[in-house]
Amino acid sequence: MGLNVIKILIAVILVVVTVNLYFLSVILTQETDSSGKTANKIIKQELKYKSNIKRFDEKKALKNNDFEQSVEINTTLVATKKILATVKNIKYFYKSLSGYKSTRTQFKTILNDFTKSIPISVSSESLWNTARKWVDRRGLLPLRGSHMLSNILDTLSTVKIFKADNISKGTQLKIMLTLEGGQKALFKPQWYFRDEIITGPVFAGRDRHNGEVAAFYLSAILNMRRAPITVGRKVHLKQELLPVATSSLLDTFYEEDTKTCFYGICYYCQPKKGVCSDDSGMLEGAVILWLPSHLQLKKYRHPWQRSYRTGVIARWELDNEYCKKVRKISMYSHGPRLLDLIDTAMFDFLIDNGDRHHYEVFSSDNYSTVLLLDNGKSFGNPHEDHIDILAPLYQCCRIRQSTWSQLWSLRGGELSNQLSQLLHKSQISPVLTAPHLSALDRRLDIILAAIHVCIKERNGQEHVFVID
Repeated sequence: MGLNVIKILIAVILVVVTVNLYFLSVILTQETDSSGKTANKIIKQELKYKSNIKRFDEKKALKNNDFEQSVEINTTLVATKKILATVKNIKYFYKSLSGYKSTRTQFKTILNDFTKSIPISVSSESLWNTARKWVDRRGLLPLRGSHMLSNILDTLSTVKIFKADNISKGTQLKIMLTLEGGQKALFKPQWYFRDEIITGPVFAGRDRHNGEVAAFYLSAILNMRRAPITVGRKVHLKQELLPVATSSLLDTFYEEDTKTCFYGICYYCQPKKGVCSDDSGMLEGAVILWLPSHLQLKKYRHPWQRSYRTGVIARWELDNEYCKKVRKISMYSHGPRLLDLIDTAMFDFLIDNGDRHHYEVFSSDNYSTVLLLDNGKSFGNPHEDHIDILAPLYQCCRIRQSTWSQLWSLRGGELSNQLSQLLHKSQISPVLTAPHLSALDRRLDIILAAIHVCIKERNGQEHVFVID
């Protein structure tokens, strides 16, 4: 009996190796046009982190009679090939599809909301109360046409700081600010210069403060009102933070040449390895409006979470039927939750955020939207596209028609154009470099190509688009 088991295990391993070598050889020998070169580059990148199938637990598979999964090909590589083969012809595929509408008129409204403050004589406390009233089960921002938003953004980037304290929870350095009027806000400091490129896996590096800012503005353009209000701000450490810092935060400050630095308290925070001001004493950061205290958040593990271990592949990367299994779970079988996660996947792909291992909703409402919190691991490398972030989309092949219409109307450079206009007024402008803006347009075409692949494989848009 033991000999038979060994023979089965050896046979399975040989099948895994043979199947993967075959499909990889097919993928890597594609034509050498521009889309083929792009596909090869991305596939080689995926291989670096994902192709170590030998780590599959054969003993567990034998016990659970789960050999079918062990011989499945890497679904990310297959999806990548299909999607990138479609990208170059994407403009021809949607001519007959309904749902297109121009966003130019919409954008004029957004631009006014974000950049044109109205003369008012109200306290900062009144502005914070207005922002709290905007929060509902489906979003954190007002519907378009609220000019008070620009006033709140201006106030958030200039108002006096009354207190600064450590936030020990989490892996990244951040501090809690208490602003004039009693409003709390999170401050994420600058670690990188704009043109620095983060290499390695998609979750590599420290948080990018400018990524948090750009992600908020992008969420408004996409009509995903689910990212917290965020602005870029320059803070003078000695004049604005040191006088109001708690003793525990003060203990982490130090001088380095002519610069003032601090390292805070967090999982990865280390003494003398903090962030520093420039020679004038200023430090850039993202200031993120804290959500209303009466609304408690509930955290869920993301069904498409990465393994975060080199060479270890998550189940969704191997199982082509994975979405069907997810949809058997009650919270994803009905209601907006799954569609929210698919929207989130497209948003994350645009900003190159592959680190959404958990997600949050308001605990008091089963139909609460999936919030777009913690977008710091974004805009790390403008030259790479991690297509596996789109797994919820290309595995489930479901998307809100309103989301598709919004995305389609932003192609051809419209997305980067609108975002650059919104970000121009930021205190830390330029927020994104030209390569990052260009990457947004390229990734948008990849999303549209993934949707087209779904329409083709599901025999029509009526089996993919959802009206809710």
